[in-house]
Amino acid sequence: MYLFLSGALAIQLVQYKSKRCRPVLGVKAEAATKADLIPLGSTDLRVSRLGIGTLQWGDPQCGFGAQYDEAQLAEVFKAAVEGGVNFFDTAEVYGYQGIKSNSGSEQIVGRCRQRHDASSSSSSSSSQPLVVGTKFFTVPWTNALVGGGFRLGRQSMIAALRASLARLGTDRVDLYQVHFPFPAFSQEVLSDGLAEAVDLGLTTAVGVCNYNAEQLEKIHGLLGAKGVPLATNQVKYSILERGPEASGLLAKCRELGIQLVAHSPLEQGLLTSKYVEGGAGAKADSVRGLLKMMQLIGTFSGGKTVTQVALNYLMQKGAIPIPGCKTVAQAQEHVGALGWALEENEIAMIDEKADFVKA
Repeated sequence: MYLFLSGALAIQLVQYKSKRCRPVLGVKAEAATKADLIPLGSTDLRVSRLGIGTLQWGDPQCGFGAQYDEAQLAEVFKAAVEGGVNFFDTAEVYGYQGIKSNSGSEQIVGRCRQRHDASSSSSSSSSQPLVVGTKFFTVPWTNALVGGGFRLGRQSMIAALRASLARLGTDRVDLYQVHFPFPAFSQEVLSDGLAEAVDLGLTTAVGVCNYNAEQLEKIHGLLGAKGVPLATNQVKYSILERGPEASGLLAKCRELGIQLVAHSPLEQGLLTSKYVEGGAGAKADSVRGLLKMMQLIGTFSGGKTVTQVALNYLMQKGAIPIPGCKTVAQAQEHVGALGWALEENEIAMIDEKADFVKA
């Protein structure tokens, strides 16, 4: 096989495979079956090592209504679940343009879940319970996008959560997250709101998004004092954006028992097979060598694609990647990142190559 893929990259990969490398960030790569679930932080929720992000669902600026519709997204949802995914991420502002016409992201995800639950209850299938997370947008004038009142204080969070539950078609969400820290809401107010949401039975678990290590430690402590575990921190993380490693955020998540969720894991499609041979201009040109290396590693890993390598890489770092998905083909490719593991020396090889690339 190595002879078939001759050249400098193949030689380099053989060299890496033949020598022992230290574990990356202390994480030992372990293969997982598609059905394997992991705890969501220190909560009782169990999720797949890969999730699906629904930022584009219901958004006409991303082609909804013209290039794809809800019927197609329902098939995407089904394909992801059949492939082993049980974790879906949405937000009140995703696809907000369609809320009045009942086609916002939360509304679409909610109907997909209802169909899945109805199908599961009427059959003998043993599919895993689904976990859906949504988010509270901390900008006071978010009501201009999603309705409701002006946002100040913890009660505006509770009101926003109740509106999200109505759109999702449920009386409790699995995971409720702060979308990002914003000066209008102090950490104390946000932690009070999240804790109240748990106490009221409106959410099972709580999380945050886009928090740095210092912010994370503070809200973790505030929630802990109320007896509420902080389950997740969702941040941008990819092979080309390794800020969570450099800043110590990933290590802090491990220390505190918080699950890091990685949004934008494919860098808006840059870390896919699409640009291995050409296209996308100077930005893709700078990444081409890395993509070819990932393609080669994928070949040696059982015929995996660049996309699957990029997603599996994050799983081995301890993150849950949540790539966006608009087609069944994308869903099927994404779930192909489950059930196997990159070797530690392959991860080290990718890290070394990525150090010379700017996203």
